[in-house]
Amino acid sequence: MMLKTDYREGGAGNLVDYIRRDRDQDAGATVDLRNPAGRELSDSKVNRFVDKSREFGFQRHMIVSPDPTGQYSPEEVRANTRDFMNSEFAQQPTTDYVYGVHRDTEFPHAHIAATGERAELEMDREDIRELREQAATAYEEPSRTRDPTTAARDAPEDIGRVVDEEAREQYHEAELSLNPEAEKALKRATEKSQQKDVGKPTAEKASDERQTEPLSEQREEPRDADAEAALEREQEPEREVGWWQ
Repeated sequence: MMLKTDYREGGAGNLVDYIRRDRDQDAGATVDLRNPAGRELSDSKVNRFVDKSREFGFQRHMIVSPDPTGQYSPEEVRANTRDFMNSEFAQQPTTDYVYGVHRDTEFPHAHIAATGERAELEMDREDIRELREQAATAYEEPSRTRDPTTAARDAPEDIGRVVDEEAREQYHEAELSLNPEAEKALKRATEKSQQKDVGKPTAEKASDERQTEPLSEQREEPRDADAEAALEREQEPEREVGWWQ
């Protein structure tokens, strides 16, 4: 489970715009935002949330990105994120949040914009660590990633393939800073990772092939020597017991 978060002073207008932008379509299309009840928000209600964040003067951005080998569908990411957020923040009197699921990568992940009194949303490293563990529990991630064959019915077939962890980390870091070219960062990191592995299986195979012939020859020589020794022992005259006396 990757859970990235940071906070900023001021309203959440830019953050909300970033979450809503559908980068897969990128032609005016938007990602739907939902409230803690799971209901899709109209533009007016989204604007009301942004106004509230300006009043509080505080916003927190969270990215919840489950392990791709768990084969989570966008619908599961949406439902699990809502359950996780409500279990962690529903009891806080002023905290409010909206969230959306980005599916423009092969690993669907959720973005959350939260606002409220600063004291309710401040976090240290231990808080974030515990939050990450709670998110993994809400997603039932340990069991899903141990048994990647238990895929969601509506998940794309290739979503469960291994995604380079470093590339995914860099991508979410770029997203956390609202970098509009985060996808390019992901592509560059993925290509860099792939370049490290280019030729590796072939080289290992060639190395194995180089070793195969000499090793087989070395194994044959002792076998021949043993056979000759055994033959010599068979040809030796049988000695009586106590012949050395």
